[in-house]
Amino acid sequence: MRIVGLQVDSVANDLGGRFWNPRIRWTVKHAVFVTLETEDGRAGLGECWCFDSAPDALIAFLRNEVAPALVGTDPAGARAAMAEMNARAKLTARHGILASALSAVDLALWDLAAQAAEVPLWRAFDSAGPGAATLYASGGLYAEGKDADALADELAGYAGRGFFAVKMKIGGLSLEEDAARVAVARARLGPRVGLIVDGVYSYDADTAAAMFERIRGHDILAFQSPTVPENLTGMRRLRREGVPVMGIEAEYREAMFAELIEGGAVAILQVAPIACGGPSRVLALAARARAAGIALSLETSSTAVATYAAAHLGAASAAVAHVEFHMIH
Repeated sequence: MRIVGLQVDSVANDLGGRFWNPRIRWTVKHAVFVTLETEDGRAGLGECWCFDSAPDALIAFLRNEVAPALVGTDPAGARAAMAEMNARAKLTARHGILASALSAVDLALWDLAAQAAEVPLWRAFDSAGPGAATLYASGGLYAEGKDADALADELAGYAGRGFFAVKMKIGGLSLEEDAARVAVARARLGPRVGLIVDGVYSYDADTAAAMFERIRGHDILAFQSPTVPENLTGMRRLRREGVPVMGIEAEYREAMFAELIEGGAVAILQVAPIACGGPSRVLALAARARAAGIALSLETSSTAVATYAAAHLGAASAAVAHVEFHMIH
């Protein structure tokens, strides 16, 4: 199954600045896709992590540096070329953009393998997997004129569609205002629906602890990104204080994964399959998370390609506790 072409495509989703979190007002959201074309007419599809205001650098990197290394190889040769690119990144210092690019390539290779075996993607990952994924609805962003009651209506609507849990943003208002939003949401959701809060790296550890004290009684399933990624000491402290720390969505570095998993910085390891290195990396991290006694959650904040890939990984591994289903992106 020789690869004869690597096609790169992109799309822009106009969000018009209607929604925001503590870090970003969403005006446009780009997505970048990789299609691996084989000599027998198959096409494997993957998606890259793309949070940039413009995807031009990523697209150029894929076309000029990744494609020449992969075209003409078979899947085994492609994986060897990917390993070589990762090794060379020690000199080029292009780790981040490379991880995004190769995440898409890895997903496309798995797609091709599933097609060749004529099985669903999750069975290609692990045919002995549970066969179903647990999804939570991700929304609860800030918007003009959106008060706590409107937020609660939104989240309750997601719960009514069958999602086991919902996620909302905090960190964009004062501690008291955001705590009030959480309280109204919990009252509307009732006790049977999980509630995840996402601080989007907007607090230091002391402020995150103070925030959690205000909402501790509302049965918070996870506190995502309570402080900046490099504050591992702060995350460990929060865990000792009973905060269900979840993170870090866009991480790809092995040293950081060691701190997060074996180093005990998180209660729930959160990874994005299209950022961390692809499904192959997710499956390896799932085994490590299970051995460390922590849960694994899969991030998606892009298109249906990333969402379905994450759902199939959830169906393949019982170590995946839940998968994000983004209601805006």
